[in-house]
Amino acid sequence: MNLGDLNKVWEIKALKKKPREDEARNILDKVAKQVQPIMVRRKWRVKLLSEFCPKNPRLLGVNVNRGVQVKLRLRKVNHEGDFLSYHEILDTMLHELCHNAHAPHNASFYKLWDELRKECEELMTKGITGTGQGFDVPGKRLGGFSRQPPLSSLRATAASA
Repeated sequence: MNLGDLNKVWEIKALKKKPREDEARNILDKVAKQVQPIMVRRKWRVKLLSEFCPKNPRLLGVNVNRGVQVKLRLRKVNHEGDFLSYHEILDTMLHELCHNAHAPHNASFYKLWDELRKECEELMTKGITGTGQGFDVPGKRLGGFSRQPPLSSLRATAASA
């Protein structure tokens, strides 16, 4: 196993019982794929990327224990059916990733955040996401038949023999 394959978001969870849950998960997936090349380059990991709706309306994200969990606000305050812009959510993710290297909001933190923004913008301009190596999509079966005959036809064949 290539340990570099671990430098990414491992698991994604949207909030259950909120409007447009599938869309929320898709946003988290898209953000995770967009930042993956940055994470690989810096050997960063996020075990769980999840949605949250904190009571503090100014809180957009939290990084727990340098990447054990990153929580992002996806929805507008007092309008849980409406999402923040993708770029605002992505920028919050970049901010939270900076906490993998720098806990306090100091000059080093803001310098790194600027670097990540620039790097992310370049990746987006080039259309690079995921590992950047192609074939970074979930697998799906092609074709309409299985190599294995259905169990019912096997029973029928066995019964006629």
